[in-house]
Amino acid sequence: MKKFLLSIAIVAISAGSVFAQENSAEKLRWKGIMNNGFWSNWELAVAGGVNATAWNEFGGVDNQKQIGDLGWQVEGGLTKWFNPIVGARVQVIGGRLNASGDAQKSNWIMPHADAVINLSNWIGGYREDRVYYAKLFAGAGVNFVDINAQGGSGFAATAGLINTFRVCKQLDINLELKGILSAGHDMPRAIAPVAGKYGQIYSATLGVAYRFNKRDWSKAYSQEEVDGYLASIAALEAGLAEAHRNEGKLNERLAAQKAATDQALKDNEALRAELAKRKTSVIASSAVFFNFDSARLTDRAKASMQIIQETIAAAPKDQVFTIVGHADAKTGAAAYNQKLSEKRAKAVYDYLVEQGVNKDQLTWKGVGSTENIFPVNNTNRVVIVK
Repeated sequence: MKKFLLSIAIVAISAGSVFAQENSAEKLRWKGIMNNGFWSNWELAVAGGVNATAWNEFGGVDNQKQIGDLGWQVEGGLTKWFNPIVGARVQVIGGRLNASGDAQKSNWIMPHADAVINLSNWIGGYREDRVYYAKLFAGAGVNFVDINAQGGSGFAATAGLINTFRVCKQLDINLELKGILSAGHDMPRAIAPVAGKYGQIYSATLGVAYRFNKRDWSKAYSQEEVDGYLASIAALEAGLAEAHRNEGKLNERLAAQKAATDQALKDNEALRAELAKRKTSVIASSAVFFNFDSARLTDRAKASMQIIQETIAAAPKDQVFTIVGHADAKTGAAAYNQKLSEKRAKAVYDYLVEQGVNKDQLTWKGVGSTENIFPVNNTNRVVIVK
């Protein structure tokens, strides 16, 4: 039995050396981890292995510890982790104890509950990619022992070490070393008289554990990170408020521009209305030239009046055009030139009416040689339509 206990001690020391060699820049232990919901971080484990019964012969002279033969056991458990370090487990153990030979074989079952501490995460800090975990547990339960249908039951304490090897994110392999301390009278009946006040059951089992729902842990935000996040939110809100203010100013400018545009459109419409009311148009001035001492229209003069005719046709119907006849001042007497200018004006008038121009839009007169408008003398033998 001493060798068995020594093996447990060697495993524990080896685990400690592994922890000592880990060098993490940031070791997340009790703080710095966000707790998950109740239904996260559960493990369902099954295992099987061997056990050995031990007791103290208080009736003997040397009070030496006695070790029984090997038995077998299977076990199944459910573990809930509250954080990367602390968890709780319920487990049921069942199998056979072998105190001493076939006569002392006893069926055995024990439900118990344990508190579990993950030493690897406690000492080395939480790391999801860690391959090996060492977990200590201690708890209590009820020990049921049946020897030839004459067994006992009573309180028992448990403690031990779980060596966990990570296979993948969902699956682990567990090597569990367990010790159970039970009252002597609850041990197999054949050894109860000599078991003294207590007896022990030692076991080693190998099994698998399945981790379900959320399996890992998230880093919690530090106060500095929270403050920085809140400061970022405040800056964003301030930026949004400034954007809203700028948007308001822009809307005001757009509204002012729209009002100015609307006013300009109104002014333009008013101008259009005023122009339509006044029926203003450009009065075209056209010249029809005549030969010396003549009031007869030449072909050239008739061609120029085609343009005059088109101009009058495009003008408003109530616009009146004035046909003014002229004569040059350097030839002929004034009275003669007056009559000649009137003949020239009347000739243009008659031709335009013949061409379909509304006579109501035409008036004519002669001004003789009193209003020569061109510097070259012979170019004043003209009729001006305006």
